[in-house]
Formats: sequence, structure tokens, C-alpha cells
Amino acid sequence: MEIKKKVLGRGLSALIPEGYIKAMETEKEAAPETAELPGAPIREIEISAIRPNREQPRHRFPEEKIEELAASIREQGILQPVIVKKVDGGFELIVGERRLKAAQRCGLEKIPAIVKDLAEDKLLEWALVENIQREDLNPIEEAQAYVRLIEQRNLSHEEIARKVGKDRSTIANAIRLLRLPNEILEILIEGKLHAGHARAILALPSPEHQRQMARRIAEDRLSVRQVEELVGQGMVRKRRAKRARTLDQDLIALETKLERKLGTQVRIFPKKNNQGRIEIRYYSLDDLDRLLNLLGIFSV
Repeated sequence: MEIKKKVLGRGLSALIPEGYIKAMETEKEAAPETAELPGAPIREIEISAIRPNREQPRHRFPEEKIEELAASIREQGILQPVIVKKVDGGFELIVGERRLKAAQRCGLEKIPAIVKDLAEDKLLEWALVENIQREDLNPIEEAQAYVRLIEQRNLSHEEIARKVGKDRSTIANAIRLLRLPNEILEILIEGKLHAGHARAILALPSPEHQRQMARRIAEDRLSVRQVEELVGQGMVRKRRAKRARTLDQDLIALETKLERKLGTQVRIFPKKNNQGRIEIRYYSLDDLDRLLNLLGIFSV
């Protein structure tokens, strides 16, 4: 995997020595998490003194992957150190949680580590960059991490794109996935649905239509191309009749927040003179009651 430091800007090269960057570049050709780290200031640290990265964007660590890495460690040892920062009472992990878990499974008391001084507000940023470069995050973990960077660090899509070496549109499309119903998000996390499928069904008009298409994808094992064609056929008339909206990134982000809060489709239609309207969809009387109660309005 090619890593361009000029794209990453103040990316991993600001945190990790040159040897580690080179090791990561060849990682896909070698065994995962076992590349050597020449010339780095490595020290042995008690595993019990290391606490997890509280900003870790990755929430799931498949059991089989941990066991595979543990088997590799038993055979070859830990050839690539974890990265930690000094905190009161010990250390906090920056990158390498899977290595740490596998080392614990092997019964190791110490682990090779690089100690780096890192500001508190950078923990999420560096953990996210490292996980994305390893392709360790599922689409929802990645999208949630981007949202956290926006909300906690007040970063724009463009700034995030520069930091992780991706296009701005890639960041926006990833965040849009969070508009999907929770049932579909869970299927995405489990890997039963691809991000391409999810992006296609986002165009469907209601959460129920989206759920139905997700079930059909799973049952018929539809390709992303097939789903795009099916969605396109069903939406073409509506697209022709519907007047195009032009929204800036702030309004798109606001739509996403409202949809996550209300659990339904929300559209903002801005007009001149800072006026406009908000459209909130409901799909049954029960759904309307739910929305009214959520908004603190009692239905008659």
C-alpha cells in the first residue's frame, strides 16, 4: 500500500519514525503487524501499565483475527512495536491495540513500545489514520470516527481528507452511511453488506424501502452494480420531477444530525434571505405519533 506523506500532511510521519512508515508501506506484502522497525527508540513496557486508547475508533476485534496474530507472536515474537504515550500511572495506547490483545492472550508480561509525547486532542486523529491505512475499520466505524473529528475537533471534510489521504467526497460519502436505519448499519458492521451497496440504497425514499432492499441484497446476493440499477430504475421518475437542491457541507451535516436524532428522512430546503423549510417524513400514523412524542408534542 503506497503512503504519500505529502498527502498526509501532519500525518503519521509527525508521530512515528521513518522506519515505521517504511514498515507500514510493505505491510500488505508481509504478515500483518509483524514488519520490522529499524532504528526506532524501542523499550519494553509492562503490559499491565498500558491502558487502551480511549479514542479508539475501532470497536470490534474479531476473535479469529486476534488468535491468528497470537499464533504469529508465539512463533516469531512481536516484531513491530506498539505506540504509547506517558500518562499518570503508566501509559496510554496510541496505536497497536490488536497487537496488545494478542500479546495478552500469549501470556506476555511486556511488549516492545515506542513512547511518544502526543496532545490529548490528537489521540483520535492518529488512531484513525493508522486504522485507515491498515484498512482495519468497518465502514461504520470509519464514518463515526469522521463525525467525532468534526464534532470534537471542529474539522471540515476537506481537513479530514488531507489528514487521512482521501478525497473530500470520500469523507462525505462515508458519513452519509450513518443516515441508514440501525438494522442496516448492523449488517454493514458484520460485513454482510458492502459500503457500495449501502451508498446505492441511500437513494431510496424511506427507511422501509431501504430495509427491504438490504434484505433482498442478502437473500439474492446482489452485486453493487445490480443494486445501483434496481435503485436507478425505481427513482428515475422522481429524480426528473424533483427540483435539484444545492446544499453546502454545513447543511448536509445538519440533515444527517436531524435524521439520526429523529430516525427518519429529513430534508432542508434553503431559500434566499436566510429562509427556507425543513421537511420531516413519516410513513404511518404510528410513525407520526413517534415523531410527535419525540418532539414533545402530544398527538390528538
